[in-house]
Amino acid sequence: MKSAPRHAVRGFTLIELLTVIAIIGILAGIIIPTTGAVRTSAKKAQTKAQFSQWSQAMVLYKQEYGFYPPINRATYGTAVANKLNSAAFAAALTGKQLDGTAFASSATTADLFGNKKRGSFYAIADADLNVARTAFVDAFGNTDIVVVFDKDGNGMITANDFDNATPSSMPTVTSIDGITLTPAPTTNLAGTGAAATGPRASVIFYSAGKGGAAKDVVFSWE
Repeated sequence: MKSAPRHAVRGFTLIELLTVIAIIGILAGIIIPTTGAVRTSAKKAQTKAQFSQWSQAMVLYKQEYGFYPPINRATYGTAVANKLNSAAFAAALTGKQLDGTAFASSATTADLFGNKKRGSFYAIADADLNVARTAFVDAFGNTDIVVVFDKDGNGMITANDFDNATPSSMPTVTSIDGITLTPAPTTNLAGTGAAATGPRASVIFYSAGKGGAAKDVVFSWE
């Protein structure tokens, strides 16, 4: 009895395999950068929203006490180049310590960074803190954050409002990857007295964002 004929199974040729690999490489080259850009854009938007909420909390604090909380200072009245102090932020805007525990009844106004009534102007979210829960971070994980508020009450942020008087440039910020950037603001932050000019804002926050170049610095103001 004659057996049925066997059909040969044809595999890919080397040229076909190389063609498929090349196509996959081209698609990956298109998709991966696009995905990265979308992720960066989302983190930037998240950081702006986060900073905006912080600014609003500072405005609420000012409405209660008549001045902005000294959250860019190591101790009450001691300047630290406009950098956000996490412990001060928590005390001033939540009435509690950074880990969420209450202050002792003997805590002074200095300990509470001016929040003597221990009021809560902001609810700290998990996304606001680093993994160790020891510092505030932006959506990129940066802990080096600058905050400037309208000290002289002229309705705008100018050189007068920085701790280093009449700065030639805005304070630098360092990214989580260790890249230090000097912001390139789109508005003039120079001048003194009547000649002072700047954005019409009460509070400004900014950080290094993804940290590649000055254009990556993320600003938000209220």
